This record gives sequence, C-alpha cells and structure tokens, in this order.
Amino acid sequence: MSGSELLAAFDDDGIPLGALPRDEVHRLGHWHEVFHCLVVAHRAGEPYAVLQRRSANKRAFPNLLDISAGGHILADETLADGVRELHEELGITPNLDDLTSLGQFRIADTDPASEGKNREIIHAFLFLDDRDLGAYAPDPVELDGVAETKLSELIAVFTEPGSLAEVTERSIDGQVRTFIAASADFVPEVDGYWTAMLATTATALAEMTSNRRE
Repeated sequence: MSGSELLAAFDDDGIPLGALPRDEVHRLGHWHEVFHCLVVAHRAGEPYAVLQRRSANKRAFPNLLDISAGGHILADETLADGVRELHEELGITPNLDDLTSLGQFRIADTDPASEGKNREIIHAFLFLDDRDLGAYAPDPVELDGVAETKLSELIAVFTEPGSLAEVTERSIDGQVRTFIAASADFVPEVDGYWTAMLATTATALAEMTSNRRE
C-alpha cells in the first residue's frame, strides 16, 4: 500500500529524520523527495509538452492534466530509481543519463487526499522524446490518457491570466480529441512550481539548440 511506503524524511533545515511511512510523513508535514519528468516532443520544429491525464479515481487531483510522469522517491532509492515512473506511467524506458536535470524545487501545500501537509523536494528532469502520443502505453490505473500542447501555450497558461492552450489528448481507449484548456484543467500551481519549472525547461531547450549550432 502506498501509505505504508517508507520515505526519507527531512526537517526544515534539511536534517534527515530517518525512513518513515508515507502517511506519517504527510501527517507530520516532513519534507520528502519526489521525482518529476517533463517529456518534450518536437513537432515541425516546435516544442510540445507531453502531459498525463490523472485518473478520475486518484485521491489527489483526479482527472486533471499533470506533468508527464512523477512519483515519490522511496527511502532506499536513488534518483536513478525515480526514472521508473516513466516506465510505470507512460511505458517508456529511458535511463537517468538520457534526462536533463532542471534542478530542485520545493513546494508546500495541503495534501488534498488526507488534509495533511505535503512538503516536497522535487527533483525535476527534462526528457526529449518525439514519439507520437499513440506510441505511449499509459498505465490505466494511474492515468486516463496522455496529451500534448505547445510549450509556449502551456507557459502562457501559468504566466498570463486568462490564457488558453490547445491540447490534443489520446485517452486510454485510444480516442483522440482536441480541446481548449485553461489553468483550471491542470493540477494547481503551488509555490510557483509550474511557472519556474517551465521557465527552466525553456532555458534548457534554448541552450541545447545553441550548443547544436556551435
């Protein structure tokens, strides 16, 4: 059970508190480590963010669009183990060396599933992958589908009030639809995380393009 998973807990000063059950970590509001990865695909030369549709059965943020893949890093795991989330949720198998680090972010909010405190140390990564949406194998327990939208439009949704993004989504049953999404269609912004992570992504992509030209 996920609630009994052991997470490495930290206090406000970053001092390790040992391995504690996930539910206890959230109840007590301890900091803990999380792996996130944003997949970016290039379509006709333009970067698109690949997103997941969280399952309608999820306790936290059901049926909302979220970062490509993510999950807790267990107490006995390393960052390399976190890459498993890409396989478990999207059915792809890159190695940590295939990913570009976007840095470390911290968010603190109320856990919507338990009303406890959710204080995450997020290790965020970027993975370039141009496969079509139909080439992913999303986990039907965790996800209701995969989607993509222009990175520029996604950034605007979180930085320009009232901005919208055109999203193409492929559901678990293979149905494809295109719709217009607003900020309410995404997992909510906490402590500026979406904004900061997406800005870092855009910078990383620009640096990659510059390095290829040199």
